[in-house]
Amino acid sequence: MLQSYTEIIFSKLRDGQEFSRMFKTIWKSFFTIYILMLLIFVVFKFNGDVYSVINTIRTNKDRGVGVNLIPFSTIGAYISDINDSVSIINTLGNIIPFIPMGFIIPMAFPSQRNVFKTIISSLLLIFSIEILQIILFLGSFDIDDIILNLLSCIIGFMLFITYKNIFKVVS
Repeated sequence: MLQSYTEIIFSKLRDGQEFSRMFKTIWKSFFTIYILMLLIFVVFKFNGDVYSVINTIRTNKDRGVGVNLIPFSTIGAYISDINDSVSIINTLGNIIPFIPMGFIIPMAFPSQRNVFKTIISSLLLIFSIEILQIILFLGSFDIDDIILNLLSCIIGFMLFITYKNIFKVVS
């Protein structure tokens, strides 16, 4: 049975067009899973405790959500207090989860293989996440989050370009 699956896969791989279509489908699936994970862990900040999410919503409804429209104010505060674990966690939490976005978007959507198109797509997704946090009372809208997230996407796009140049898999 395993041999028949292997034969099917290799016969599909021999057909370049079929492989290309399968490759795009796999990356679109990765993109969908990635976006769902961002929603679960970044927007909902889900750590396995539903009550924690509900309490966050209640607390933010009562006290209101924060909005920071001044670029680099939060980043500046984190840099000045770099030894504080909260600063490090928040900074890395705004960078690491968004690196894959800059890689997955051009892999899943060939029309987005231009740096500017990837940046615009990433910016729209990041902005949507920030807006969702306010609408759902799950967090604040912070321009510094957008800056760090977008920087991460640019890093991800550079990884995509490196991958493309090394493996010559993507046109």
